[in-house]
Amino acid sequence: MKKRLLSAALLLLAAPLAAQTAPRSVKKPAAKTRAAAAKPAPVKPAAAAAAKPAAPAEKPQEPAKTPPWLDLDGLFQKNIKIGDIEVFTPVTGVTTAQDTYDIFAPFEGRVEDMQAELFEYVTPKTIIGRMVSTEMAALLDASTEEDKSQTERRWKDVYQYFKIQPETAGVLTNIYVQPKTRVLRGDRLFTVARKVIMIAKNTEPLYSKLSKGMTAKIEHKRDPDNKYSTVLTDFVALKASPLFNRLWLEVTDMKGGIKIGEQFDGTLFVGRSANAMLLPRSELLEHGGRRFLITEIKTGLETEEELEILDHTSVYLAPEPKARGEKDGKTQKDR
Repeated sequence: MKKRLLSAALLLLAAPLAAQTAPRSVKKPAAKTRAAAAKPAPVKPAAAAAAKPAAPAEKPQEPAKTPPWLDLDGLFQKNIKIGDIEVFTPVTGVTTAQDTYDIFAPFEGRVEDMQAELFEYVTPKTIIGRMVSTEMAALLDASTEEDKSQTERRWKDVYQYFKIQPETAGVLTNIYVQPKTRVLRGDRLFTVARKVIMIAKNTEPLYSKLSKGMTAKIEHKRDPDNKYSTVLTDFVALKASPLFNRLWLEVTDMKGGIKIGEQFDGTLFVGRSANAMLLPRSELLEHGGRRFLITEIKTGLETEEELEILDHTSVYLAPEPKARGEKDGKTQKDR
C-alpha cells in the first residue's frame, strides 16, 4: 500500500516537470504575416509625389544652325560707316594736236612777214602772216627802206598785202615758212589744230569706274604756271594692268602757250559722294565677279525650311582686325 502511494506521488511530481521541460512547437508564419509582407506599406503624400513617374521633359529649342560652308570663327559685328568720299587720280601725259587743218598759199608769191608765233591760240580774226605777189615782191625789193612806204602807197590799188587768217579757232601747231620765203600756189604754210588732246594715263591704281566728261586740271611739267582745264573724252583700260587706263583729255580752255609734244601732269577728278555708306575694301567678299556682304536681316513669315526677308540693317559681320605689322624692338617702327 505504501509502495502504491509513493508511486502515485512520484507520478504527480513528474507531470508538471515534463510539461515545463517539453519543447514548444515552432509556429509556422501565419498567412496574415505573408499577406502583410506582400501588402505595400502606406506612403506619405510627399513621398508619393516623388515616387510618381516624372513627366517627359520639354525638348529644348535648337539654336539656329550655321550653314556648314560658313565659318563664323574670327568674325564680329560691325556697323556700316556713313561719311563722305572723294576720288582723284594723278595723271601724266603728252599733248597732241587733233582735228588739224593746213593753210596753203593762195597764189604764187612771197610770205612777207609773220604776225603769229608757234603754239599761239588763233581765231578767224587773227592775222598769222601776210603775202604779196611776185610782182609786188619785186617792187619792194627794188625800193630802199625809206622809199618802201611810198611804194606801198603808190601801188596799193594794184598790189596789196594778202592777210593769211585761219578758218576756225585753234592752236598754231606748225609753221613751214619764214618771212621773205617765196612760195608757189598750194604750198603748205601753216597747220592749225582745232583740238589739243593730252594722251595720258593714271599713275596710281584706280578702283573707281571712269566715265566720259570727267574733268582734270593739268600743268606743264617744267612750267607749273602753264595750266589748263581738260575733259575726259575717251579711255581704255590697259590689258596688263586693269587698274591703269589710257586717257584722252581734251583741253577746254585753249590759249596761247600750250605746247604740243610736251609733258603735262595733273589730277583727274573721278567723283564725290556725301553721306555715303562706306565699307573697308578688305571686308568685302568677291566671288564670280560679284560683290557680297554678310549683313543682318529683318524677317517676316517663317517655316521650318524658309523665311521671308523684309529688310536689312547696317550691321554686318567683319573679320577680326589683324596686326598691321611687326614692331621692331629697337626703332618701334612697322616693318
